[in-house]
Amino acid sequence: MANRLKAAALAVYHSTYEPALALALGRRRIVGFECAAAGGPPEIMIHPHRVAGCGPACGFDSGERRRVVARYALKPRGEGPLDRTLGRAARRLSLTPMAIDLARFASVADYEAVVKRRSSRTLPKIRKAGKMGYAAERFSVHAHVYDIHAVRTSLRTRAAGPVLDYWFLKPEDVAKPAARPATWRMPKCSRHWTLWWGVFLPEPGHVQGRVQVDRRLVAYMKLMRIGDVLHYTDLMGHGEHLGHGVMNLLHDAIIRWLIESEEPLVEGVRVVLYGAAEHGGEGLLTWKKRAGFEPIRLILAPAPDS
Repeated sequence: MANRLKAAALAVYHSTYEPALALALGRRRIVGFECAAAGGPPEIMIHPHRVAGCGPACGFDSGERRRVVARYALKPRGEGPLDRTLGRAARRLSLTPMAIDLARFASVADYEAVVKRRSSRTLPKIRKAGKMGYAAERFSVHAHVYDIHAVRTSLRTRAAGPVLDYWFLKPEDVAKPAARPATWRMPKCSRHWTLWWGVFLPEPGHVQGRVQVDRRLVAYMKLMRIGDVLHYTDLMGHGEHLGHGVMNLLHDAIIRWLIESEEPLVEGVRVVLYGAAEHGGEGLLTWKKRAGFEPIRLILAPAPDS
C-alpha cells in the first residue's frame, strides 16, 4: 500500500508541481554556485542509451530509467530563432539537476580539494565516522529488509518534507527478506544496473528475521546506472545516526569507488546525479554543495541508431 500511495503522489508531483517549482526557485537556488556568475549552469551531453554491448538482459528499457532521463535531461536546442526561444522556455520550466562531473577529477585528491574548499568540516566528519566503526560497502537489499524498514521509519519528516513511510511502510514493502545469508549480485549489464550501498556498524548477534548478520545497516543508497549517468535514486540514514556523518561517509565511499576502481561496472560513468536544486530546503542544497554537487544542465544525446 505504501508503495502505491507513494507512486501516485510522485506522479502528480512530477507532472504538475515540479515545473512550477523550477519556475519559482530555479534561478534563486543557483545563486550560491560559481555557475551563477558565468551565465548559468554548464551543459553536459549524456549518453544513457543501450549500446551494442548491452545484451538482452540490459535494463535500460525499464520504465524507471526512462523516467529519470525524461525528468532531468533536455533535448538539444535547434539553431533557429524559434528553437532558441522554445529552448529557453523549456529550461525555465525544467528542474536544474544537481550533479558531479567526474571528468573534472583525475584523482580522489582533486575531488577532496573541491569538498574542502566548500566546507572545512565535511572531510573531518567522514574520518570521524570511520573511527567510530562505521563502514560503507555494497549489499543485497534482501539481506537487510528489516534494517531498511527501521531507517525509513525512523523520522516523521526529512529534508523533502513529511515521510509517508513513517505511517504506512511495512517490511514486505521494501523487498522479500532473505531466508539465508545473501550477498549482492553482479549486474548482467555493466552500463545499466541497480546496486545498493550501505553504511554498517558491527553488532554481533544482530539478525534480520531468522538470519544472523552480525552488523546493523544504519544508512543506505540505491544507485542506478543509466549509461554514463549514475543516479542517487533512494538514500536515507537512520535518525539516530545522521549526526555521526554517515551520509557523508557513504557518499565519499561511492565517489572514491567511481574515481579509483577499474571495475567494468563504473567504466565510462561521467555524471553523478542527485536530484535537483529545487528539491528540498536550503539544508539539503547546502549538503549537496558541500558534497561536491553543482547545478548542471544534462543534454540528451541522440540514440546510437537514430
